[in-house]
Amino acid sequence: MNLHFDIRDIFRCVRLGWSGKKIWAGLLGLIVAWAGYSVFLLVAHMRAGSAGLWQRYGLFPGATLGEFDLLGTGLHVLGMVFALSVVFVTTSMMCKITFQQLRGDDFYSVGDACRFARGCWKTVLFGPVAVLALFALFVIGGVVIGWVVSWIPVAGEIVFALCFIPIFFAALLAVFIGLVFVVAVIMSPAIVGTEGVDILDVVIQSFSLTWSQPWRLVLYAAWMIFAVWVSLMVLGALTMAAIGLVAWACGWFMGVKLANLFYVASHYLLFVPEKWDDLFASLPVPGTPAGSEVWGGGILGVMLIVITGVVVAYVQATYASGLSLMYVVLRHRKDDENLLDRDDDLEVVSEEASDNTDSETA
Repeated sequence: MNLHFDIRDIFRCVRLGWSGKKIWAGLLGLIVAWAGYSVFLLVAHMRAGSAGLWQRYGLFPGATLGEFDLLGTGLHVLGMVFALSVVFVTTSMMCKITFQQLRGDDFYSVGDACRFARGCWKTVLFGPVAVLALFALFVIGGVVIGWVVSWIPVAGEIVFALCFIPIFFAALLAVFIGLVFVVAVIMSPAIVGTEGVDILDVVIQSFSLTWSQPWRLVLYAAWMIFAVWVSLMVLGALTMAAIGLVAWACGWFMGVKLANLFYVASHYLLFVPEKWDDLFASLPVPGTPAGSEVWGGGILGVMLIVITGVVVAYVQATYASGLSLMYVVLRHRKDDENLLDRDDDLEVVSEEASDNTDSETA
């Protein structure tokens, strides 16, 4: 694919995101994230002796702040970390598929992306953690300095005042590292997905992007977020219109049965859109659902959840495509290097890393 290597390329993420492979990868990631989070939450609720979980949460278990003890809160946090980690790795898979697509490899499959993720998932997750650890080191250093000065009588205040200039510049560097951490969190899936690098390279590229391309990074990110918002609005409107058309066309003969099905199905959704009732204005008022309508409404609710998942996966795919385009363009601007033309064997690297992981596990 021919790129201009400027901001004009970023809006292509709307089209690149509409990829069956990326949406399927995103949907699988959402299922895994939901399943893992639900298991952690269910264990926490069982420990707390919570009752009526199905009536309270349905298919999407949750918890309020302070509901659990320390161990239960830890399980809740672990569930959120697990879900977020899965989303990060899935985004990296989408970035990898996008990068191969930009290179003209339309046969790169979800299975190939999964094998790539098996070898690089640690880099995606621990690259930003390494930057955060560096930031924490500076903060801890400041705390130690304050503790030491507080124990030195009289001379402590004078020493602190004399050393304030280096302390200030160390704090300024820590603030910059904090910005680098934000960049690493955002860009690490694209850095790994396009180059298959290690943790140190993620740290280096995050520092380099923050230092040499700050304004382009902010501008491209804002433009990409706008493109993702446009894609969500368009697909969301089309999805709602399609559901409304189904309700209008099938409602001619199904009538109150269809109204009951959608009424039952709405209780399975995590959230109901504001104009949900307007979609079914052509249907009669729901009555008391029969047994078959309760079961059918439950199945319909699951189908609507899947459709919602597809919309979310498309948004994630658009976001990942935008990240890949941003990184390719910024690397060209920063280093005058076209990553699309580079002859590197990322697949061999990722497969070797995956094999090493399997060997260590064995």
